[in-house]
Amino acid sequence: MGPRGLHHVTTIISDVRRAATFYGHVLGLKRVKKTVCYDDPGSYHLYYGDDAGSPGAFVSTLAWNCVTPGITGVGEVVQTAFRVAPNSIDWWSDRLKSFNVYHRLEASPFGERTLCFADPDGTALAFVESGEESPPMAGEPLGSRPSLPGLHSVTLNVRERDATIDILQNVLDFEIVSQSDGAMRFVAHDGPGGSLTLRIIGKSSRGKLGGGTIRHIAFRAANSDDRSEMVEKLRLAYGIAVSDPIERTYLNAVGFRAPCGVLFEIATEGPGFTVDEAPEKLGENLQLPVFLEARRSELQAILPPLD
Repeated sequence: MGPRGLHHVTTIISDVRRAATFYGHVLGLKRVKKTVCYDDPGSYHLYYGDDAGSPGAFVSTLAWNCVTPGITGVGEVVQTAFRVAPNSIDWWSDRLKSFNVYHRLEASPFGERTLCFADPDGTALAFVESGEESPPMAGEPLGSRPSLPGLHSVTLNVRERDATIDILQNVLDFEIVSQSDGAMRFVAHDGPGGSLTLRIIGKSSRGKLGGGTIRHIAFRAANSDDRSEMVEKLRLAYGIAVSDPIERTYLNAVGFRAPCGVLFEIATEGPGFTVDEAPEKLGENLQLPVFLEARRSELQAILPPLD
């Protein structure tokens, strides 16, 4: 599997402890990093994923203080889907039901069994059966749930066809593999984070960033040189300038607004989450960048305690 596809998705939340219970306990994702928003260090930035926090297998939550609910609209990520084992949707339905999480069973535009639900802030999520992971045994207790092997896809609502389609193919190395009822399926590989769906819905209202909306989606680059090649393609072919590099300790990213309106990032695969914690200790302690280390006592007094 090459260094392409989705790197991660970042959602905005209002209550960090409530979200931690949902992503960590209900969904069973591992918290692989407990840090702060570098631009607003009085709030948490938490990462949840597989045991290693592999690219394509994690989501991050930004806890914005006093955030108001957002509104999902056109030019937005309208659903983030996780991969689950074949024949495990009914098991996951029972689990969500046991936590009083409303959900519904649907078929995706491409015929996949999909369980749709939302996090406590209203972020639209889904489980999609894919891969070859073993499903849970009949009668297996909920406490021994199967793990989520990573992201399946994100779904973007757009008004019309535009240069985003070309950027996904010519810069981000996705390929259109299917089209159905105004939906286009793009695939970079068949592993975690390998898919993206673009839905063309015509004229519709734009959304408003806030709690329960996706701040950005990030795409994978092997390293900074690989990312620079992608940035140069954006500049030469589409006249798009990206942000200055954003250093987040565990990855380095650049951002740009795609023609469809969604905030895209291109993020390096490394250094990864073990740069400041041992693999078996990931997510246990508050990790701060060097420029905030002198404020540790102050920030620990401000931030709500987390298990």
